[in-house]
Amino acid sequence: MASIKDVAKAAGVSTATVSRVLANNAPIKPETRERVLKAVADLNYRPNLIARSLRVQKSAKIGLVVSDIRNPFFTAIGRAVEDVAHEQGYSVLMCNTDEDPDKEELYLRLLYDE
Repeated sequence: MASIKDVAKAAGVSTATVSRVLANNAPIKPETRERVLKAVADLNYRPNLIARSLRVQKSAKIGLVVSDIRNPFFTAIGRAVEDVAHEQGYSVLMCNTDEDPDKEELYLRLLYDE
């Protein structure tokens, strides 16, 4: 699996430039952008989301704890949350507690530590 360093080397730029191109948050010369995007495609580069979340101390995950997933209300809520989250680039981790306070506490701790 290619790293951001591999992409930078192939494109002849710094890793910071690769990051700026991928984030599309800074002015980059069109020819530089083209070289970076070509290197990304050639190397089949995929950003490491775990490394990114550690670096920015932010995760693209939403935790949803429900008491009983068999309840149609919670099923509908879960589906709606997942649909909107997906549109915004987030993933949903759904935890079903079966109305058990111990499971609820466990899931909340796990999600908090995530």
